[in-house]
Amino acid sequence: MTLLCATGYADDTTEVLNGQINLQAQVNAQGQVVVGQAGNINLTAAGMGNSLDVETQSSHDVTSDQQFGGSVTSTATTSAGAIDGTATTISSAYGNSAVLELRGDSDIALTQSAADGSSVFAGATLNVDGYAYSNITAATAAANAVETIGEYGSVAGSIQQDSGAAVEARSTVEARTGGLGEFSVTAATASGNAIRSQGDESAVILATDQANRGAVRASARVNAGGGGVFTTVAAQAQGNGLDIATEWAYGEARGSQVNSGNADAEANINIGNFDNESILASSESLGNSAIITNLGTDTFLGLDQINTGGVRSTTRFDGDFGGEVLGSAAAFGNA
Repeated sequence: MTLLCATGYADDTTEVLNGQINLQAQVNAQGQVVVGQAGNINLTAAGMGNSLDVETQSSHDVTSDQQFGGSVTSTATTSAGAIDGTATTISSAYGNSAVLELRGDSDIALTQSAADGSSVFAGATLNVDGYAYSNITAATAAANAVETIGEYGSVAGSIQQDSGAAVEARSTVEARTGGLGEFSVTAATASGNAIRSQGDESAVILATDQANRGAVRASARVNAGGGGVFTTVAAQAQGNGLDIATEWAYGEARGSQVNSGNADAEANINIGNFDNESILASSESLGNSAIITNLGTDTFLGLDQINTGGVRSTTRFDGDFGGEVLGSAAAFGNA
């Protein structure tokens, strides 16, 4: 990573310049825990091709160019006989990642590209022989990801993302002879390009262009002898995603989203008796998605969306005697 901070002479704004190139990446992050009986287990694995993290206390201008090629793989696996507390197994993988926490008026110009033929994979697995009182198993993967958080000013500028990478997030819980206890959450989220921007008394004004050609897949699976009192299994796959939220400040996004890659989301539950328990299973697949929310003032969203990729969402449930099951499957070309 190349990072340069210098005070500008024309004004009192500090500049952050970042250039990262990783075109033959072979990034592997592996985390594994094997125990008999345990109270609480916390396991996190994270893999990134290029990463930028900026936090400021005054006005800054940020310019960043990230280029990724090759592969990123992140796996987290927890294996236990019995878990009396909570087992948390988290895996995340990114080709390019940029997180900006900005205070004051800030201008940004961010570019991210993931080469055709590259790959990003995140896998989270929980294996339980006996029982787990509670568990959270989650995998997140994205070729390109940007998050901006603004306070007391404005975040204005451009974000461009382009991806030809194959992206997959997979979360699995295996407790075929065991139960899932009080609550169980199994989630998988995969994105070709993702932008999330929020402002707290800070305006967000962005020009965004997102293009995805790679296949994106998210799968969340549970095989268990019994359910938890509250069991959630959710999978989301999206080619391009834009999410802007502001409070007491103006919000605006203009630009385009173009997706030609296939997006596939699957939630799959195979479970034994689940008595009076509640099970929520959902899958959502989107070619292009744009959300803008606001509290207290005006917003504007002007976005062209074009999807030519296949979009599929599947939710399956197979269980014995039990309580309540709520299932949903949704697929959108443009949303």
